[in-house]
Amino acid sequence: MNTTVTPAEQRYLDELLKAMRGPCVETIPRDSYLLPEFAQEFRATLLVYHYFLKAPLGTSSFEAAFVRASRAAGRMVSPARDGGRFWDVDIDGRKISLKSTAPKTISKDLLHISKLCEAAWIQDVRGAQQREEATKRLFSEYTGAVDSIVMLRLFRKSSKYEMIEIPTSIFGQVADVPRVHFSADGPTIKVPVESSVPDFRVKLDRSDAKITIAGIRRSVCRVLGTWQLDPTVELEAPPPNEG
Repeated sequence: MNTTVTPAEQRYLDELLKAMRGPCVETIPRDSYLLPEFAQEFRATLLVYHYFLKAPLGTSSFEAAFVRASRAAGRMVSPARDGGRFWDVDIDGRKISLKSTAPKTISKDLLHISKLCEAAWIQDVRGAQQREEATKRLFSEYTGAVDSIVMLRLFRKSSKYEMIEIPTSIFGQVADVPRVHFSADGPTIKVPVESSVPDFRVKLDRSDAKITIAGIRRSVCRVLGTWQLDPTVELEAPPPNEG
């Protein structure tokens, strides 16, 4: 193997090393389960994307970075098989769904999951009873299969990344939604239905046959870590349909 570094390779390496040493203010809350080894590995990926590639960390890249950082921290990691439903990776026996979002505008206090999962039956069911039964069955299966959702949010204007955990236990409240709220063909249902400040809203999207979760209150979630990067770096537009 030729170990001689060409001038082009050296320039590449110099730029990459400079990116990995770019400014970053990392905050890991005390109640976070992220280990220092995880944070160090994950931070390196963020720095490469932000300062070298000048691109946000999309969902597929986030999944790879999360798995790599978990392994660096000594976790037992088992990615889901291709075509697996609901979850993306098993970390020490916990099934986790990974999401990433980097829209132009983003709420600090409310989270949005554009596609929790596919649900082809949405386009076929008719009537409140069928819709209620299918929805509650799906959420029962989802909460039984997935322990938590870990979302990476990029606040583009400030170049701040936030990793936040959404406990799937909150979706258990869907079982208590009265049938009347399933009357519309593509209903949007606040949960709990009687609350003036719901924990989240469930949308049955007929056009794309998917479940959307909107308006998830940040206060029912747990922040795992934040990374403040240089906001003067201009990033490329994020891939479509993230989150």
